[in-house]
Amino acid sequence: MGESFKYLGRFFDFDMSDQGHKSELMSLIDELMSDIDHKPLHPKNKLILCNRYVLSKISWHLTVATLSKTWVTETIDSVINQYIRKWLEIPISGTLSNIYLTHNKFGLNILPASVKFIQCQTVLRNALKTSPNDSIKELWKSTNNHTNIQYDIYNSTKEVLKDFHSGQEDKLQHRLICQGSFFSNVAKFSFSQLNTLWSAAQSKLPKNIFNFTIRYINNSLPTRKNLTRWGLASSPECSFCLCPETLLHVVAGCQSYLQRFTWRHDSILNFLAETFQTTNPCQLYADLSGHKSPSIITGDLYRPDLLLITPNEDLYVLELTVGFESNLHNNVKRKKAKYKDLIEDQRGHFNSVKFVNLSMSSLGVFDKECFTFLEMLDTIGMDKRQQHYCIKKMTSYAIRATYYIFCCRNKEWTNPELLNI
Repeated sequence: MGESFKYLGRFFDFDMSDQGHKSELMSLIDELMSDIDHKPLHPKNKLILCNRYVLSKISWHLTVATLSKTWVTETIDSVINQYIRKWLEIPISGTLSNIYLTHNKFGLNILPASVKFIQCQTVLRNALKTSPNDSIKELWKSTNNHTNIQYDIYNSTKEVLKDFHSGQEDKLQHRLICQGSFFSNVAKFSFSQLNTLWSAAQSKLPKNIFNFTIRYINNSLPTRKNLTRWGLASSPECSFCLCPETLLHVVAGCQSYLQRFTWRHDSILNFLAETFQTTNPCQLYADLSGHKSPSIITGDLYRPDLLLITPNEDLYVLELTVGFESNLHNNVKRKKAKYKDLIEDQRGHFNSVKFVNLSMSSLGVFDKECFTFLEMLDTIGMDKRQQHYCIKKMTSYAIRATYYIFCCRNKEWTNPELLNI
């Protein structure tokens, strides 16, 4: 009395309460998550273990037990989320919606147990519905009014994922105004073809910088504005200019930090100049020490970041901009207007003149206009492998430089050498 027995992996008791499944589930979750937590692994690898191994280990329970989604969400999800927050150093006030998105949406493609539960229930219901056995089909019909009726709306596990991701995107765009600002801006203006390369570059970062990118994306970094919001600081003001110290202010907005932003810009530009110098026979002019100045060609009125003259006398005018995500497309329009006259002036001196408007965000996201950059790489003879390497390195330069700038906030700038990784 009051006990349960197990038959074919299913617990049975007098009340059919599934308490045996719940107890075994929680014990298994605690054991597996604790084991992963103690392993000396990079956070991304811990997340992969959680996503692929832990969820598969509990999928049988999520299929055969008559659990409710609410119980799974409040019990299992909350335990797993505690470990995820610990690994990624995300405070309790930071949303996890971003990490649930796919890699091409700047997420980590992680699934909560509650979504796995819906997938398992969907598979079970479809198996009953499509069974060749009429008695099994009758079983499906007779249980249409039970608690799992909500899962009959899905025809496949892919539909479950699509519905889940759509819900997270809607949450970031329309409800989490502050923490969803990164996603809202990059969803509109980023060059989607390069988003997976961004994720590939992010996955190679050391633990501290990897976690920085996650907290940057959901705006949960300890800026003074956030610290004041959390009750951990008395003033939100920047110690240099007395403006509110938001994330935008620290990484791309403070007028007292202009040297830092120039250092980040020049570090990326220097990588490009060195790359072009060693991979193609073009004449190179770059607005950097150690290189011929673009003013030799354009005059002193205009000084673009980089000029490439091909053996066929085609001129590429490349202008690099590194700014905050909300200014990603505004920087494109501003630079296009600024160099419009220069492009027209140079057309009489070269077979063709093409403007490469290379706008990047502080976290290494490329604007839609950057398709001109890929066209230029094609023209100068870079194959796809070299192009992808170049894009990932530029992303890594931007992220690492922004990380350093953030770490040096409210400190004097020491004019370090250009970043070289």
